[in-house]
Amino acid sequence: MMINLLVCLFLVGVSGEQRLADISGKYSSAEGIRWRIRSVVYSDIFDEADTTYMDFSYSPPDTFSLAGDKEKILGIGDTLWVLSTRHRQVQKKNVEDTVMPAEFILKWKDNYNLDGSVEKGSNIVFKLSGKEDVKPANLEITADVKNRIKSISYMDTKGDQVTLYIQRERLSRPEKHELFYLKIPTGYDFIDLTQ
Repeated sequence: MMINLLVCLFLVGVSGEQRLADISGKYSSAEGIRWRIRSVVYSDIFDEADTTYMDFSYSPPDTFSLAGDKEKILGIGDTLWVLSTRHRQVQKKNVEDTVMPAEFILKWKDNYNLDGSVEKGSNIVFKLSGKEDVKPANLEITADVKNRIKSISYMDTKGDQVTLYIQRERLSRPEKHELFYLKIPTGYDFIDLTQ
């Protein structure tokens, strides 16, 4: 029992938690976050991984957008808007069921416990487990020596392994977020899931 406790303390260590706190502080104090993301989803159903590219923008305190080829997501306060070109619809949802990519870093301590950290080359991988009913339940966050997030990996609600690779980063406020919900595109259905 004592050996297990010592191993856990060694893995988590003050340096691992302090390093993750430093990373969180860096992103929390930024004017905004702009990422170009390569999302890779591995599913047991398909032989090949599904790769998509997205642009993520965050404006403190509570506005974010995520735009890909088939879908655009906009979160403002407690409301989430989703435009799906595939389904030709715009949905209005409550944001509480959705976690934006930056939340994993900005508020990791509210929702996750640090289980350990491992150095891989010049990077460090943080392993986090969710508190109570937090989804996703487990995360791996990889950062480089400059405390820049390189990737975020987790299992989604369908059981698929998702890895978000941060390809380009700017820590500045986005010029604007596309307010696509103000004018629903012709031929698209509007679905309000907040009622």
